[in-house]
Amino acid sequence: MNPRKQRFYIAAVVLMGVIALIYSMVGSPVVLWHNHQLKTTLTGLTDPSITLEQAVPFSWDEVYSFAPYTSLEEIEAAIGTESYNLSESTSEGMVQLVFMDEGAVAAAVCDTPANLGYNLIFSDWEGNAAHLTYGENVSFEVRAEDGVTVLEQIAE
Repeated sequence: MNPRKQRFYIAAVVLMGVIALIYSMVGSPVVLWHNHQLKTTLTGLTDPSITLEQAVPFSWDEVYSFAPYTSLEEIEAAIGTESYNLSESTSEGMVQLVFMDEGAVAAAVCDTPANLGYNLIFSDWEGNAAHLTYGENVSFEVRAEDGVTVLEQIAE
C-alpha cells in the first residue's frame, strides 16, 4: 500500500476514535448547542407570561421534567430512548429537563437554577415526571427571583 494512503487511513481512524471518545464523554454537540440556546433565551425573557412554544428556540415535540433523584433508567423509560446527554439530578431543587424532537433528545438540562440562570416549574406531575407536548400552548408566568428567571406553569 502506498505510504501516503496508509498515513491518511491511520489519521482518519484516529480522528474517528477521538470524535467517538469526545461524544461518549460530553454527548451530542447539537444537544449542547440547544442547551446553550435555551439558557440564552430563557434568561433574557421580559414578557410577564409566555408559552414554551414561543420561548424555546429549537424544534421540539415533547418536554419532560423529572423529580430529584429520578434514576437514569426511569428517565430513559419515560422518554423512550437512551442518550449520553442524560444525567440524574443529585440534590433537591435541581432543574431536570429533557426536550425531545421526533424521538431523539434535542436538549437535556440537569443543574441548579443558580448555575443555569433559569428555573422551569411545572404544575402537572404524574409520579416523578411532568410532561408537555408541543401545541398544548400552556402558559408560564415569568418572573425574576435572586437573579434567576423563573417560568412557572399557570394552573388552569
